[in-house]
Parts: sequence; C-alpha cells; structure tokens
Amino acid sequence: MPTALKKYSATTWFVTVFTMFFGRGFLYSSWSSRGPEVQERLGVSITDMGILATLFAAGAIIGVLASGRIVSQRGSRVLAIITFAGMPTAMALAIIGVVIGSFPLTAAALFIYGLPFGAADFVSNVEGSELDRASTKSRLPMLHGGYSIGVLAGASFTSLLIVANIPLEIQVGITLLAVGAFAVYRVARIPAHHGKPTHDLDEHTDLRPKLTPAAKRRVTLISTIAFVFVLAEGAAAIFIPLALVTAGRTQAEAALAYTLFSLGMAVMRVLGGRIVDRIGRTRVVLFSAVVAAVGVALFSFSQLGQFEYIGALLWGLGNSLPIAMTVSAATDNPTTANRSQSTLWTWVYFGNLGVGPILGGASALIGPFAAFLIPVAFLVYSATISGVTKRDPELD
Repeated sequence: MPTALKKYSATTWFVTVFTMFFGRGFLYSSWSSRGPEVQERLGVSITDMGILATLFAAGAIIGVLASGRIVSQRGSRVLAIITFAGMPTAMALAIIGVVIGSFPLTAAALFIYGLPFGAADFVSNVEGSELDRASTKSRLPMLHGGYSIGVLAGASFTSLLIVANIPLEIQVGITLLAVGAFAVYRVARIPAHHGKPTHDLDEHTDLRPKLTPAAKRRVTLISTIAFVFVLAEGAAAIFIPLALVTAGRTQAEAALAYTLFSLGMAVMRVLGGRIVDRIGRTRVVLFSAVVAAVGVALFSFSQLGQFEYIGALLWGLGNSLPIAMTVSAATDNPTTANRSQSTLWTWVYFGNLGVGPILGGASALIGPFAAFLIPVAFLVYSATISGVTKRDPELD
C-alpha cells in the first residue's frame, strides 16, 4: 500500500468527507433560515426572493458542469479548497448587499455563491463515492446525512441567535469564520491524487473517458431517479409550509410538519448504511420510492383530515436515501465516475431549478394539495425503473 494511503486512514477520510457535507449544509441553512429578514431588509417581494433562489440554482448548475474536468485534471483537493473558501466569500458579499439594501448586489452574490456550492456538492460526492467503493460497508447514506445534520444544526443555531436578537451580519460572520475555516483545514489534507483518473495515462488519453451507449442510457435513467427525489425534496422545503398555511393551519403547525420531514431525512440517512448493507441499494430505491409516494399522497389529502404529520414523516423517510444510492450506482465504474457524476448532478440541479416553476405553476391551476400528485406520479415511475441501480453490467 502506498505511503500516502497509509497516512490517510479510512477514519480521517470519512471525517473529512462528512465535514464537507456538514459544512455545506450548515452554511446553506445559516443563510436560508434568515430568509424573512433578508426579504424585509431588501424590501422585496416573494417573487423577487424566488429570483434570488433561481440565480443561486443557475450558478450551482454551472459549478457542477465545470467541476468534472477540474477534478480530473487537478484532483479533489484543489477544487475542495476553492469551493470551501469561495462559499464563505460569496456569502459575505451577499451579506454586504443585504446590509446596504442592494438587491442587484445580493442577486449577483447569490449567483456567485451557487458556483462553489454546486462544485462543492460535486467534489463531496466524488470523495464520498471513492470512500464508498473502498469500504466494505455502505458509507454514502451517512455522508449524505452529514448534509441533513448540518442543515438542522445551522437552522437550530440560527434560531437561537434570532431569539437572542443577534444581527444577521454577526451571525453569518461567525458561521463563515468557524465553518469555512475548519472545512478548508480538513480538505487541505486530502491526498493530491484523489479524484484523478485511475487508469493508465499517456499524452493521448482522455482524462474523462466517454461512456458507451449502454452506460450513457444507464446513467441517464439513474439521473432521472435523482431528479425525481430532488424535485420531491424541493417540493417539501418550499410547499409544505405554504400549503398548510393556505389550508388554515398555523405557522407553528406548518413548521412542525416540515421539521418532521427533515427529521425523517436525517434519521434515515444516519441509519441507512446498515439498511443498504442488508437489502442492497436497488431495493432501497424501490422501497424508498413507495414510502415517499405514500407520504406525499397522504400529505396531499391533508385538507380531508389530520394526515400532514404522518405524511411529512413518511415523505422524509422515503426521500432520504435514493440520491445517495444514485451516486453509488452511477460511480460503479471508477474510470468514468467523474463524467457520470457530471451528468447526475446536472440533472439534480435542474431538479432544484424546476421545482418552483413546475409545482408553483400547477398550484396556481389546480391548488397546492392537488399539485403534490405530480411528485407522487414521478415517485411511482422511479419505483418502476429502480432496477437500473443494480451493479453496472459492464463491470461483470
């Protein structure tokens, strides 16, 4: 075993990748939890806030598209350092925009923030999938759980500071220094060869080998599953509170429903590795799609009875593991893993970009609760194609 691998133990590797997921979640929720205050200080409408979210998602897509070649040429460490230094910097610029009341500056900063955020998502999963392949146990669910834990921790920390009347700029400043600096410290220790092609190279070798037609079709179907579950997750984040308040529930009741969704996501991701090891990722995707579809369907009937809490919890439980499983399936072949992940994460961020227009437009036409039947249909479709997440047949 090479000396570099001996020094970089599996435990160190796991902690570093977990920190990458946790740090990204904590930074994101530190900003998003202050959304109402940002809206008030900028003096803008809900539509304008939607524009900010769209610009962020657009930046993330560009960040994903640029990441594959950077990792193949320079390795994971370089991109990880750039992204975890870039996210706090862009967030600081956004805070300046809020403080001076400049919507254009805030919008530009959030677009810039999206660039390293999408790239950080990509490189975190590159490292996570490599660790998963090198381990005898499934590691990706727990690593993705790091993001959920980071979101919950960031939201809880932010809530405490809001109660204590700590200004936005001070709270985010503390977060930037603490989380950003620690994440950069951790990722700077990633070995230089991580993320680079594992096959033999010469001057004519393509750093990102092309997929065969069969492999391309497989990755596209896997990416479709990821798209569906990201759409369902985004629908929960945006429309659970909105739909319940519209139906006459209090804001506290709406917040509780979304908390149950988030709790289901976090708990299942923490426990999910053992489940994957026991029944396999294909069954996990199948069962998860069914559970999530039942949860969303129950939630959609909340106007007829008190189904929102059990529906939200099942929704979160079912939505928790499939994205990690799609990453694992798409990266079975280490030779084409970076190209496959570029495809996968492009679909993921288009899912993030599309959740507002798709469900928002449907809600305007048929109402928010009826609109939830759209993700139900998509989830059922995901269940029917779950077999595509079996081991890559080209490796047999």
